[in-house]
Amino acid sequence: MGISVILITRNEVENIRECLESVQWADEIIVVDAESEDETAEIAR
Repeated sequence: MGISVILITRNEVENIRECLESVQWADEIIVVDAESEDETAEIAR
């Protein structure tokens, strides 16, 4: 069994990199972007 992390984001360009780095231990990381108006979605990709 694996562990998945789901992140729901909106305009988190200042935090998304650190957040993603902090969950690198997960087997799967799913980012759901709630219509950010900044570069959050692009960084998460």
